Amino acid sequence: MFKDRMMAYYLKFLENEKTFSRTELMDILRMNGEEIGEASFKAALQKLLKEGVIVRVGRNAYCVANNGIRVYDYAYSEEATQVAECLNEKFPHLEFTIMDFVQLNEFVNHQLSHNVMFVSVEGDLGEFVFDTLRELYPGKVLINPSVEVYHQYWYDGMIVIGKLVSEAPMGQKEKWHTRIEKLLVDLFTNSILHSSISESELPKIYEEAFAKYAVDESCLFRYAKRRGAEKKIREFIAQKTNVQLRVG
Repeated sequence: MFKDRMMAYYLKFLENEKTFSRTELMDILRMNGEEIGEASFKAALQKLLKEGVIVRVGRNAYCVANNGIRVYDYAYSEEATQVAECLNEKFPHLEFTIMDFVQLNEFVNHQLSHNVMFVSVEGDLGEFVFDTLRELYPGKVLINPSVEVYHQYWYDGMIVIGKLVSEAPMGQKEKWHTRIEKLLVDLFTNSILHSSISESELPKIYEEAFAKYAVDESCLFRYAKRRGAEKKIREFIAQKTNVQLRVG
């Protein structure tokens, strides 16, 4: 079986490339006289992805994880984990995601001192989730509030239930985790989130996210298109940030 250390060695030929495909990596191996079967190659590639040696930045587009770039992860609050466990137990087939508002503290200049939990729920199941959560957290749960209602009743520790758009990207470690691609798009398309963050913070959020993490651009723009915001976000990136897209 092809050795992982040999794969890592050949990745050095690609570490300065913005992106490379599976075929391009295979071509590097063959150019250097290596014989590797498809199954061994696929297994080695998946292991390198899992270990974070390489990261996916688009459809069949990868880059070497240099300069500290890595897959996005976030240590969720205890309350968020409890809500996720409750929903998984009550609705085992339900698709949902959770975002802690304070997740943004990693990216913003002005730190957010109070948290709000945003729970996005598939289809028309929000009412069932609302009924479940308000029993556990009485007086703390809102469902589909307008921006005005949200800011009128906002307080620390609130839970806001909204709709999960079909084909939204789901978490990789846990399905309910909010992926970096979803977070970046929701800042533009979730009216409550957008109203809660200063416009001046948005460029830094994008720049920090792209500098630190492997943003899957195909996933990001596919979701943005689903939310009717692809053109807006592309123009924002080009005109307001120093982000250099890898895939385009």
